[in-house]
Amino acid sequence: MADEQTPDPSELEEVFSSIDPTPVQMARDYLQSSGIEAFIFDDSSSRLLGTTAAVPARLMVHADALSDARKCLEDLGFTEKQ
Repeated sequence: MADEQTPDPSELEEVFSSIDPTPVQMARDYLQSSGIEAFIFDDSSSRLLGTTAAVPARLMVHADALSDARKCLEDLGFTEKQ
């Protein structure tokens, strides 16, 4: 369940994911410094299970910011899936 600061996941789109939560956090920080609101989902589950592909940490953005977010991340070498 989302808290009052995190939007409903159905309103968001995945822009990046990784079994390693560290690059997901770095990507979120970069997007936020670029003015794009971003949220991490499944970070705790990913860390709990270690580096298995079962539950990657996911970086989510509002649907209307998806193309801008992808462009920003591509400029830094982040790919959609890692």
